[in-house]
Amino acid sequence: MEKAKFCFIKGLAHIEVWPTGSYRQYMPKGSVTARLNGHWLQVGKYLNTAVTQYDRQKANQK
Repeated sequence: MEKAKFCFIKGLAHIEVWPTGSYRQYMPKGSVTARLNGHWLQVGKYLNTAVTQYDRQKANQK
């Protein structure tokens, strides 16, 4: 019985799941250039925030 259960579960592991609908809604919007520009703008904001926090910590330590 255990071997049959194991074989059944092993068989289920090989079943592929196919989507029933369209993936269009999940695709990124806009051009690649615009999306990359947006990501780099976010990186700039994160770096600016980090530098500002670092400067404040240094000022408070003095």
